[in-house]
Amino acid sequence: MKRFIFSLIFALTIASGISATPSFSLSLGGDFFNYEKAFLAMDASCVVPIKKGMELDMGANFGITTRVEDSTTEALFYIPLNLGLNFLFNEESKLNYLVGTGLSPQFQYIDESRFYMGPYLKGGVRVKVHEYMKWFLEAQQDLLIGPPNWINTTTSIKTGILFSFGS
Repeated sequence: MKRFIFSLIFALTIASGISATPSFSLSLGGDFFNYEKAFLAMDASCVVPIKKGMELDMGANFGITTRVEDSTTEALFYIPLNLGLNFLFNEESKLNYLVGTGLSPQFQYIDESRFYMGPYLKGGVRVKVHEYMKWFLEAQQDLLIGPPNWINTTTSIKTGILFSFGS
């Protein structure tokens, strides 16, 4: 939990040092850890423009799934964080594309607490639906290092709304 709080404070410090108007996104989707467990994922991100066609993306995800043991339903939690860059294409039109890459520390609470970390690559589409909103669809692939398997993957698919309050 200390790592999670440190990562969050670090990300907020970086965001406060950038003077561009940030955008915020909320999404819903699924995370598929090692293609063994599927988590319902709720995501929030802060997206800060750096240059034309490039933005800093900082986000946190909350994933939950359940299992039944001894006729009792248990909740299993998954908390990935993302810190990376998005590269935008066709930025001025109603439909734009993005490719993003970065680093993802992740916490998993199933039988015991586990920590994973590794790079990610994502692709997505954004469609302007309002002056201040864009609908998006993104897919992300993570390569994570951590016990017990040491080499793990996660695929995430999400959709949501990006809210922009600046020009």
